Amino acid sequence: MESWRKPRSLVDLCVEKAIDNLRQVNHVDGIATELLKRILPHCTLPQLKHIVKNTHMDLSEVTDPLWRRFYQQQFGEDHTNLVINRMKESGIYYTWRELFEVKEKQQEKLEDKMLKKITLKFQAEKAEKQSKQIKLCTKVPPSSKRSFYAGGGPSSLSNCSYKSPILKKARMEANSRARLQSAIQKNTFPRSSQQIRMSSSSGQPVRTTTVHRPNSTITMTKPIGSNRQIQNSRPKF
Repeated sequence: MESWRKPRSLVDLCVEKAIDNLRQVNHVDGIATELLKRILPHCTLPQLKHIVKNTHMDLSEVTDPLWRRFYQQQFGEDHTNLVINRMKESGIYYTWRELFEVKEKQQEKLEDKMLKKITLKFQAEKAEKQSKQIKLCTKVPPSSKRSFYAGGGPSSLSNCSYKSPILKKARMEANSRARLQSAIQKNTFPRSSQQIRMSSSSGQPVRTTTVHRPNSTITMTKPIGSNRQIQNSRPKF
C-alpha cells in the first residue's frame, strides 16, 4: 500500500512562515487571536516588547501568560509566587506586563544606585592611594635660598636638612673658600718696618728698613740726603 499524507493547509504554512520571521514583525493588528496564540509564544523578550508596543489592539489575553513566564525567568520563581500571594491577599490584580515593567524599572534604579556606590568607593580608594604616595621635592624652597644669600655661610648650609645637589655644591664651595681664607691668614707674614736715621761712613744720612718674615729677616739701607742735595742745588731766581 502506498503511504498517503495529508497536505499542510495554507494557514499552517502562514503560521510557520510568521514564526520564522518574527524579528521582522512590527505589529499584529487584524490577526485572529487563535493564530496569535500559536505565533507569539515563539517570541523572545525584545521581540514581544516590540510587537506589543506597536500593536494598537489589546493583546493581554494572549500575552499575559507570556509576560508571566518572562517575569519568572528574569526575577525568579520565589519572587513570582510572592507577587501572586500578595495580589490574592489584597484582591487587586495587575497584568503581568505591568508587573514586569514596574519591576524592571526598580531593578534598573537599584543597579544604577549600586553602580554609583561602587564608583564613589573606587574614587575614594584611588584618592587615598595617591595621598599615601611619596612626593620627591626637586626644587629648593624659597626659605632656604633666603637663608643662604642672607649670609648664613657654611654653618647655615650644614644645618640645612635638604639634600639638593645645588645646595650640596654650594656648601662645598663655601667650605673651600673658608679653608682657603684661613690658610691665607696663617701664611700672611707680619711686615714691620723700622726706619732709623744714621750716618754712613761718608757722613751722609741714610734710612734703614727691617722686614721680618717667618724664615728670614731683610734689612735695607737707603740714603736720604741725595734728594735734599738735589733740591738745594736748584737755581734760585
